[in-house]
Amino acid sequence: MTAEEHNKTLATLWFIYGAMHGLTLVGLLLLVFVVKFATPGTELVSTSWLVAGVVIFIFLMLIVGLLPLLVGYALRKRQRWAKPLTTALSVVSLINIPVGTALGIYSIKFLRSEGGAKIYGGNASTANESELDEALRGAQPLMSLADRLKQ
Repeated sequence: MTAEEHNKTLATLWFIYGAMHGLTLVGLLLLVFVVKFATPGTELVSTSWLVAGVVIFIFLMLIVGLLPLLVGYALRKRQRWAKPLTTALSVVSLINIPVGTALGIYSIKFLRSEGGAKIYGGNASTANESELDEALRGAQPLMSLADRLKQ
């Protein structure tokens, strides 16, 4: 794969990663509201707890739902600020085993490769094309999902 193809693949993977987290949080919020209004014993839950939950939800949505979408957009448009934001979010996503770990490793390896350095600047590491392909193999389940969504 060329550097442009790696970049495009990486942007798509970040879009999917953000959508997975964002849709999960929206589903959780809907579940909370359905339980709140459908069961009779929930009048004991005060409005202040509900407001606190919504504030926490909005904070989480910004962090785990919208930041990956912003990274995907920046990579797709080849913005110069994509590299530091992608690197920071890749490091954080490493703790999300297995999908986040694979995506984080692939992102960091690409940004440190010669192709990533040509597109976004900075210094290239000694990563070569075969190491990028090896890192991409770890993200294969997410790639399969991306291929199915394209159809």
